[in-house]
Amino acid sequence: MCGRFALASSPQAMAEYLQGDVPDSFVSRYNIAPTTPVLAKISSGITFLRWGLIPSWSKDMVIGNRLFNARSETILQKPSFKNAFKRRRCLIPASGFYEWHLESGIKQPYFCHIDKALFSFAGIWEHWQDAQGNELHSCAILTTQAVGELAGIHQRMPVVIRDELHNDWLNHANESTQAALDCISQLNSEFHIYPVSTMVNASRNDSAELINPVKT
Repeated sequence: MCGRFALASSPQAMAEYLQGDVPDSFVSRYNIAPTTPVLAKISSGITFLRWGLIPSWSKDMVIGNRLFNARSETILQKPSFKNAFKRRRCLIPASGFYEWHLESGIKQPYFCHIDKALFSFAGIWEHWQDAQGNELHSCAILTTQAVGELAGIHQRMPVVIRDELHNDWLNHANESTQAALDCISQLNSEFHIYPVSTMVNASRNDSAELINPVKT
């Protein structure tokens, strides 16, 4: 799964990576948690989406609090996700993500990154409207079975879209789970993993110190 991640970048580097204009409010964050705004690229540009997908048919937004991940293997079977997967895909940039592993009775957090460089999660997004007509755009990150070194930490891992396939993902060129996964690389062999401080457990903590390695 993916329940916390980091996005550390200058606005200029982010604009170059996503090939578009980045909102003025963008800043680096090191402990991004569900229900908070995340930077995303959709077909019409770069924006912020609430992390935790709220289906268009939902009567309230509470359902989105638990729909922050979508299993890629079953996404077309889930009413909450299938329409967004077919019509509204997004890229969610990151510089790394966290996973936890139970060790001696303690959940030890690990930071997973690709040479501290930017990469993008495969995402889907949805628009929702409340009874008063207020609109909210939300998203979920696709996950898959963990492989390689990550499998020793957690059973699931986020799906990563290769840079050269960003446009294919956004332009809905693939309309089935298998076809979409054919354009996806999990990049598992390129992930570097190391333990970090349990300070990341509290989402209120948000500083570069969180991604510093610690001894276990």
